[in-house]
Amino acid sequence: MASLNDNLFTTLVNYTTTREFGCSLQTRWGALKVNITPRGLEALAFEDDTRPETTDDSVFRVPFMDWLRAFLSMSTDEQWSALSPQGTDFQQSVWRALLDISIGTQMTYKQIAANIGQPTASRAVGSAIAANPIALLIPCHRVVPQSGGTGNYRWGPDRKLALLEAEQIAGTSLDQLFQ
Repeated sequence: MASLNDNLFTTLVNYTTTREFGCSLQTRWGALKVNITPRGLEALAFEDDTRPETTDDSVFRVPFMDWLRAFLSMSTDEQWSALSPQGTDFQQSVWRALLDISIGTQMTYKQIAANIGQPTASRAVGSAIAANPIALLIPCHRVVPQSGGTGNYRWGPDRKLALLEAEQIAGTSLDQLFQ
């Protein structure tokens, strides 16, 4: 299995030093814009305004999937160190907590607030989740309102519902969401 030290991300970081690298990755949920910086994976965001010509990601897909499989085999602390989302300390504490939500599981904003030691900060947790720059890998789609429903999702309620439904299928793994 590939490690994070011998993948495209490390290669790009080694050769780009202070430059960012970005590309699009096609999924059945839509195109994802991937931003890699010298610090690591900084953004993985759905592009709703994807240009029609952005369809061939074959050069990037294989190394990304190798990296993803290595990422998924790590502990959550190791996963967090491979990511570099930019945000406040509070936002980062929320995003880090989201890594502990396993596939097929949902938590409420209130549960996340309690998990980070801020039991009365449900609304602030919601705001931090809305600012999550790394879709799917920091699974903000797994957080739902205590009252039910999907709540607000940065990339649309239909996409959130489809992701949650896909994760309920027995044997689904996170890398399958990138297919």
